[in-house]
Amino acid sequence: MTSSSSSTTQAASFGGYGRQTGIYGELEGVEFAARCPPDVQRDTRIVAVCGIPEFKAAPQEDGWFFSDFFLFYQMLGSRSELPNQLWLSCCSPSDLIRKHERYLHGPANGIAGDRRVVMNDKMLPEDEMKAGFRVFKPKDLLERFLGTLKSEIKEAARTKQPVLVLIFGHGEMRNSGIFFGCHVDGPWKLNQERFASVLQKEVQTTMILTSCYSGGWIMNPNLNEHFNVKRTFNHTFLTATAPENPSLSWSLSQTVGRQAGGSVFATCLLNSIITASDRTEGSYSREKEISLSMAALTEQIVYECEARYGSLWEVHAFSFAAQDDLWAKAWGKRTGVPLLDYKEKWESLPEAPLMKNIYPPTGPLTGSIMSKSPGALYNIVKAKATRYMNSNPGLDNLGCNTNCHPGFLKLVEGTHLKFDELYYLNGILDYRQGQIALAEIFCYALEIGVPEDQRVDQFDEFGWLGSQLEAKNGRSIERSKAAIDLLKRFNTIRSWVFQLEIFDYPLPWQGFDYDKPAAYLAVRLAEGPMATEEIHKKLEDLSQYRLEEARRAAYSPLGVTILNQPKIKTTRGRLYNTAGKLKHRLRSLSPQKRSPRMEGGG
Repeated sequence: MTSSSSSTTQAASFGGYGRQTGIYGELEGVEFAARCPPDVQRDTRIVAVCGIPEFKAAPQEDGWFFSDFFLFYQMLGSRSELPNQLWLSCCSPSDLIRKHERYLHGPANGIAGDRRVVMNDKMLPEDEMKAGFRVFKPKDLLERFLGTLKSEIKEAARTKQPVLVLIFGHGEMRNSGIFFGCHVDGPWKLNQERFASVLQKEVQTTMILTSCYSGGWIMNPNLNEHFNVKRTFNHTFLTATAPENPSLSWSLSQTVGRQAGGSVFATCLLNSIITASDRTEGSYSREKEISLSMAALTEQIVYECEARYGSLWEVHAFSFAAQDDLWAKAWGKRTGVPLLDYKEKWESLPEAPLMKNIYPPTGPLTGSIMSKSPGALYNIVKAKATRYMNSNPGLDNLGCNTNCHPGFLKLVEGTHLKFDELYYLNGILDYRQGQIALAEIFCYALEIGVPEDQRVDQFDEFGWLGSQLEAKNGRSIERSKAAIDLLKRFNTIRSWVFQLEIFDYPLPWQGFDYDKPAAYLAVRLAEGPMATEEIHKKLEDLSQYRLEEARRAAYSPLGVTILNQPKIKTTRGRLYNTAGKLKHRLRSLSPQKRSPRMEGGG
């Protein structure tokens, strides 16, 4: 495993963000010691939660979040040094194993020891309650998690113990919220405000997040046009992505039930902690107390990803923050992760069968809309799925795709699904195809057109990104500089597309965020000759136009009819009642009830 041997390191170069204002929170160019005396953490309180509902927990779907969940349980559970740990979810481990047999972690790369079983029937605890597992109904999971964490934080303040929080679940693009469970009205969501309300400044707390867009927990609200607002949290964070990047699981294997192997980030984090622990533990035999600092640990995680998996680090953009910006302190002290023999624990887990056969990124697929199924819905949804999967929709193992691409693939292959699943997949397809169509409409609105060879269904987001990263890291200085400049321009424009809400966010029944349309629009603008300042102005105008069109639609006869539907009025009534209890005033959603002074309001 590769790591820097220098005595200092720059945290900002490896995904670190500080607490102050500025793009990197005033960490850019600041060097920290890479080695320091160790601080062994043996009394950390652990609270882990997996927000994936049972009907999506299959290893070939969103079960990769449970692979992460069980990986950390295997590393930290049943340790006498860690008596205080709780593992929350809405799925009993025994029920999951009864249905799916086992969960794996690691890439299917054919290398012995890289992919192991993290839960099966032989690994189940005899008493799940005593082992720390707590199972709640999906609708209760979020509140029970917050209540549990508040209680643990309070106890940690009394006993002066560190707290380690692990959260596994889908993330949203808008505010980096994390979804917990779901029901007919959509999933419950953990946001930063609610999470901050249960923390205490004096308690050393570390969060490990593997969700898409999780870097927003570090950067927001500093992530604005001027980067002039301090971030919300003064705690340590290890997150899988930057604020605008999706998270990746390992690709599905073609055998062992098409199982994914957890997240790329969790694998890199574990391998880095194994290396860091080995070095610290090994130092005692040499009678030299030396440990990696927090800054050096983040560097190690990035080097681990680069050495093993190439440009995946830049696709993810792992992001980190250290409580009180104490980057030069021992990584164990900063994270609360105890110094234990993780390598021995990992190697004690059963190895998964060696294989290198994985499902490749989605490519051209075939499927006939003619079906023997008597249900018209099946034919319609299958035709939509075939069209979608032939449009370079993104990697199957992207966090935002694992909940739906397996279902789309089943349809294309001719598998008949239940009505509820068809209905669910149809909603996701309608949302995504609608946003894809909008991307081309916006290109015309921004006067850059859509050449025949640059249509959105031909755009391969990760193929384009991969080619730029290859040029950036290549031998040609000229090509490298051009790629660096283009990627910087692309990232800036894409952040504006997100901040100005150019595209629609999904409704509760339409799945998770789909960022290919935003990436397509950003690439088209970045590769064009338009000045960056002009692009920002045109995107602002486009955002304002969309807002005005939405208001106009609300005043239309159809809009008024929809707003006056009994179900919509009932929902509005509940909203008003809730807002009344919170002593907030809300403007009426009904155009007929607006007062004259509100007509020109924003």
